[in-house]
Amino acid sequence: MTATTVTLPTRVADLLASEWIKVRSVRSTYLALIVAAAAALAIGVFSGATVNTAHIDFTTFDPVDLSLSGLLVVQLAFGVFGALAISSEHSTGMIRTSFAAVPQRRAVLAAKAAVTGAVGLVAGEVISFAAFFAGQLALSGKHLSVTLADPGVFRAVAGAGFYLFIVTLVGLGLGAIIRHTAGAIAAVGLIFIQPLLVNLVFPDPRTRVGNYVLLWAGQSISSTRAHVTGYSSVGEAVVVCIAYAAVLLAAAGWLITRRDA
Repeated sequence: MTATTVTLPTRVADLLASEWIKVRSVRSTYLALIVAAAAALAIGVFSGATVNTAHIDFTTFDPVDLSLSGLLVVQLAFGVFGALAISSEHSTGMIRTSFAAVPQRRAVLAAKAAVTGAVGLVAGEVISFAAFFAGQLALSGKHLSVTLADPGVFRAVAGAGFYLFIVTLVGLGLGAIIRHTAGAIAAVGLIFIQPLLVNLVFPDPRTRVGNYVLLWAGQSISSTRAHVTGYSSVGEAVVVCIAYAAVLLAAAGWLITRRDA
C-alpha cells in the first residue's frame, strides 16, 4: 500500500510532464496559437475602427462582442490545436510508444486533456483579453468603448477564453475518436456548419434547438447582450459547452481501450 501511494503521484507527474514535452515540441502548437492571436487582434481592431456610428442600434450594440469578433475564426485554430494533440501521434505511430510506456490508455488521454486543456485555457484567456483591449482602443476614439468594470464585461471576456478552452477539448475528443488529422480537422469545421444545419431544419426562430448549438452557446457566454440577441442564458450556455467536451472525451475514453493503436 505504501509503495502505491508513493509511486502513483510520481507516475501522474511523469505522465503530465511527458505530455507537456510533446505539446511544446510540436511546431504546429506555436503556429496555431500565434495565428489565432494575430487574427483575434487584427479583426478586433478592424471591427472597432470601421464601425459606423450612424447606423448603430444601441439596444443591441455590444462593444465587447465587437472586440471579440475575431474569435469566430480563432476557435478553429484552437480546435485544430486540440485535434493535433492526439491525431498527430496516430499519424506518426508515436501513440504506440505512448501506450507501451503507459498501458492505461485512459490515463494517457486524461493527461493529454489536462495539458492540452491547460494550454488552451491560458492561451484563450490571454488572447481574449488582448483582443478586448485592442478593440476597445479602436472604439475609444468614437466614444463607444467600455471597461472591464462595466456590468457583464469581465464575465464576457473571461467567458470567451473559457469557450476557446472548451473548443480545444472538443478538438481533442474528435481527434481521439477519428484518429486521422484531416478527418479530425474537418470535424472541427462542423462547429461552423452546425448553426446552418439547425437553421435549415428548424427555421422557426422560437425553437429552443439553437440553444444547444456549440457556436451559439459560446456567443452567449462572450456577449453582454445575450438577453436581447436571442441567445440562451449564460448558465445554460456554460452547461451546454461543458456537455460537448465531456461527451466527446467520454466517447474517446470508451473507444481508446477497444481499438488497436
